[in-house]
Amino acid sequence: MTDVRSYRYEALARDGSRTRAVVSAPDEKSAFRRLQSEGLTVLKLAEVEIKHVSLSKRNLKPAERVLVIRQLALMLEAGVGLLEALETVAAGIEAEKGREQFRAVVAALRQGDPLGKAMTEHAPGFPFYLYSMIGIGEAAGRIADVLKDAADQMAYEEQLRRDFVNALTYPAFLLSAGVLAVLFIFTQVVPRFATMIGDDRSNMPAISRLVLGVGTAASENILLVLIGLGGLIAGGILVASNPAARTWAYGVAHGTPVLGGVLKAREITAWSRLTAFALGNGVPLLQAATLSREAAPEGEFRRSLGSLETDLRAGVAIDASLAQHTRLTPMDISLIRTGARTGALARMFGFLADSYDAKLRDQIKRFTSLMEPVAIGLISVIVGVVALSLVLALSSVYDQVL
Repeated sequence: MTDVRSYRYEALARDGSRTRAVVSAPDEKSAFRRLQSEGLTVLKLAEVEIKHVSLSKRNLKPAERVLVIRQLALMLEAGVGLLEALETVAAGIEAEKGREQFRAVVAALRQGDPLGKAMTEHAPGFPFYLYSMIGIGEAAGRIADVLKDAADQMAYEEQLRRDFVNALTYPAFLLSAGVLAVLFIFTQVVPRFATMIGDDRSNMPAISRLVLGVGTAASENILLVLIGLGGLIAGGILVASNPAARTWAYGVAHGTPVLGGVLKAREITAWSRLTAFALGNGVPLLQAATLSREAAPEGEFRRSLGSLETDLRAGVAIDASLAQHTRLTPMDISLIRTGARTGALARMFGFLADSYDAKLRDQIKRFTSLMEPVAIGLISVIVGVVALSLVLALSSVYDQVL
């Protein structure tokens, strides 16, 4: 595939004004012809020297995907042609795999494919709704607006994911540090007490015998303990990477008192935001409902959205269906009913998304503030039980000596 290069030029426009900018083309002659076809008299033309860096064959990261779509939207909005905009975006992508994908998109466009089809076939990994929305934007002649809104939606979802992960980071760190501390106590400290006390433990409390036994066993089988700990870590990675296991873990978390509330608020926020995005770009209600349902994770809420689509096909009002099949509050339903009657449904879904977004962030803060003391308290209880058991064991030995 031909490489696209960047050329800095100085030229005279038809009105006599001077212009300086950068143009992308396969070679210098192509760049010159391109500028001439735009009615420019080229005075200077020189290739922009780009420092090439050895890159890994990785794909685009989520934040990079947002930046790519946002840059493409801005260039189209500024009047840059679609091919030139895509060539410029592709030339600026640092991830080698992502760059090759967009070059393939450019090649497909040159062969006459529409942008939606080219992106679907050659640039996988973007949110599923982007491909559908590009096709709708092309048909309506609003591709720049659609891409801009899609970039905002992608950025919102990425920020939501980061906020949720950040909320779990500190509690996870505390638990990890606590587990390591308990492991050290059982494998290094408790066995020394067991050696000092000896084998006669008949007069000791049951808790002391249990702690000393566990510590001795852990010390004698340290390799098995480490293998077991590694197995737990590997199991966590497997759950995170396996879709079926991830769905199961999500369902379990969804049923917990505090974390479940966070996940439910996140579902409604993402669903209402995407619905507002689709409706605001001229997508029919039924198609918008399908797009937003496909973004929801497997579970009760997604099944209720499937019932919504069935009702919409049967002519049932959206507010009546949501009231029957979802757990939206009466105020939420009233908001949607008003939007449906006044033709401002997209705005009402946007307002609903903002409302649940504020609620979600508040619940994340509450979840974080709760998890920190729970993690500290759990580790403190374990360490306290071990310390008390050792003290009781030493007291029993002291009583026997006396």
